[in-house]
Amino acid sequence: MGDALKQPMVLAMSIWDDHAVNMLWLDSTYPVDKTGPGGPRGPCPTTGGSPAEVEAQFPNSNVVFSNIRFGPINSTVPGLDGSNPGPNPDPTTTSNPVPTPTAGPEAGQYEQCGGNGWTGPTRCRSPWTCNVINEWYHQCL
Repeated sequence: MGDALKQPMVLAMSIWDDHAVNMLWLDSTYPVDKTGPGGPRGPCPTTGGSPAEVEAQFPNSNVVFSNIRFGPINSTVPGLDGSNPGPNPDPTTTSNPVPTPTAGPEAGQYEQCGGNGWTGPTRCRSPWTCNVINEWYHQCL
């Protein structure tokens, strides 16, 4: 595992609703008749993962992928190795600060605090400030 982690990696995120091959490529055998290298990819049966079953059991499912970071190991999480102390709570030095309203519920660190169509909290708990990530998503950093 250590040797593998020395090589570049790709983060794969997926939503389990694959009408083409029932997500078999992720954790089963795909193509289903391939027994050699590249076929078996995990312990799940080739008969599982039917989108109809997933949609029937969880009709209102959704996912939010957020706070995704990339970079060398220990470079994306504040304070892991002491070289990245994390966000500066001083709003005058935080990138893309958004004025913080003075009343209402507060969002915590890394939570959403605004954006087009957002109806949740628009202020962050101290010492975090609401930062514009894009017009649709603001985040407490």
